[in-house]
Order: sequence, then structure tokens, then C-alpha cells
Amino acid sequence: MSVSKRKFTRDFKIQVVQEVEQGFKTRAQINREYELSEGLVAKWIAAYKKDPQNAFTGVNTGGNSEVDKLKAKISQLEWALGRKTMEVELLRETVEKLRASGVVKRG
Repeated sequence: MSVSKRKFTRDFKIQVVQEVEQGFKTRAQINREYELSEGLVAKWIAAYKKDPQNAFTGVNTGGNSEVDKLKAKISQLEWALGRKTMEVELLRETVEKLRASGVVKRG
């Protein structure tokens, strides 16, 4: 019986890393939820911390062309947007919970 090797998209890897790094989930939760090995997730986190813009792209970080620089900038901005989106969602959920508990009132 052979085990097929799964391939993960760059967006998926970034999502996993962000969920751990921003404290939404623990590594153990990620490992169970997505059926990933602890070593794989640790490898993704290390690669992302080293170079967020080019992590999982296969782009050489020493690229000098204008296109490479623009692609890296787009990647960086997409990452920042994703992070801010998650932060906004977390804040909305927190406010909803506080309103439901009566700690914060509307208005």
C-alpha cells in the first residue's frame, strides 16, 4: 500500500502559519484538523518567518528584476491584508460575545 504525497497551495500554507502565529489555533490543533505532521507545520512556520514575501513561491530571494520585486511586494501586501482581515474578524467576534454577555451595550 503506497502513501500518496499531498501537495498544498501557497495560500493554504500561509493560512496555517497565520492561524498558529496569531494564536487562533495551537500547532496541535492544526496538526489534528488538517492531518499534518508537527514537523511539516514547523517547517512552514520557519520558512515563513525567514522570508514571508517569498515563502512557498520558489522565488529566489536574490532576484533583482523589477517583476520579481513587484511580485514580492504583491505577496507582502496580500499577506498584510489577510492578517488584517483575520484581526477584524477576531475583533468582531469578541465584540459580539461581549454584547451577548451584557458587558458592552450597542450604541
